[in-house]
Amino acid sequence: MNNILIKVFLFFLPLSIFTNSDIEFSLNSDSIWRGITQNNGNATVGVEINFSLENGFFSGAWLENCCSENTDYPNREIGYFFGYQKEIDKNLNISFNYVGTNYPNSKIDNYDELEFNFSFYDFEISYFAGLDNFPDYYEFSYGFDFLNNSLTLSYGDFDSYKNINTSNGSNYSIGIETLQNNFNLSLFYFYFNSNDSSDQDDDGFVFSISRKTSF
Repeated sequence: MNNILIKVFLFFLPLSIFTNSDIEFSLNSDSIWRGITQNNGNATVGVEINFSLENGFFSGAWLENCCSENTDYPNREIGYFFGYQKEIDKNLNISFNYVGTNYPNSKIDNYDELEFNFSFYDFEISYFAGLDNFPDYYEFSYGFDFLNNSLTLSYGDFDSYKNINTSNGSNYSIGIETLQNNFNLSLFYFYFNSNDSSDQDDDGFVFSISRKTSF
């Protein structure tokens, strides 16, 4: 109970003293998590809210109707995060935060992680340390901005969860994002390379449209 109260306090602390806040609504042709489809190729909708302070502290939460491959899977995902970020200079940033991912109708699938992020110029390294025996995950990415567009390349690797070998493997993605009439449009290609069997390899394209509003 004490841990829950601490998490709630840390999440809502910035709400009364935040300097920047926004909410983003999105529609996606699929939900891809570390190279793996979470919705069996079906469309998802989501919303995310973010709060940040000038001193570097931030918090946020999200909701998505993903993960419903069949009736035995959770049909929505609710998550929250809070942490601290520091800009060393204009080309060097570091951050760390706590991430909690929850499934209201399938609590055995809930998991928590600590995220460490390091960005240098256009390169970014993210490391997720899983808690309570949840496996670790790392990802390298490169982003390049041109005109009103952004190109992103990424590589990540994840060990199997609860000995479910379908989640054991590496993933690659390449995507482009553009801003049009206050809407963010993105299209990316993903490829999942299973460490267990080539029959579990997967790939595809995902299209997303979202809009962010500050308040």
